[in-house]
Amino acid sequence: MEIHEIIKEIIEELNLSNNSFASKIGVTSTTIDSITSGRLQPDGSRKRTKPGYDVLKSIIEIFEVNPYYLFNMSQQMFKNKELENIDISALTSDLDLIKKRLEKLEKGAIESKPSLKSTN
Repeated sequence: MEIHEIIKEIIEELNLSNNSFASKIGVTSTTIDSITSGRLQPDGSRKRTKPGYDVLKSIIEIFEVNPYYLFNMSQQMFKNKELENIDISALTSDLDLIKKRLEKLEKGAIESKPSLKSTN
């Protein structure tokens, strides 16, 4: 996928018009239109403008877009803030606690089962 298609896809995912998207990142709607649709040339063809560094940086920062997604290196469109803020040591501690509780529950369930004795 080319950059113009990726930006168009982001705009659609955010349910924004080119105009509102442009406004939020501080550029004109003409700039976004020229990136996504291209500028009409004298011969009737359209020539797309490549987005500059400032446009890409604004898209990444304002909409929390995964920079790897912009360059077609990831399928994940947006940064995952939940994963960035996870404290791994706390998570590991929580998992250990859950494991111990499950082991106790399993042990208690096994001990509380009545034994089956054969009656001959």
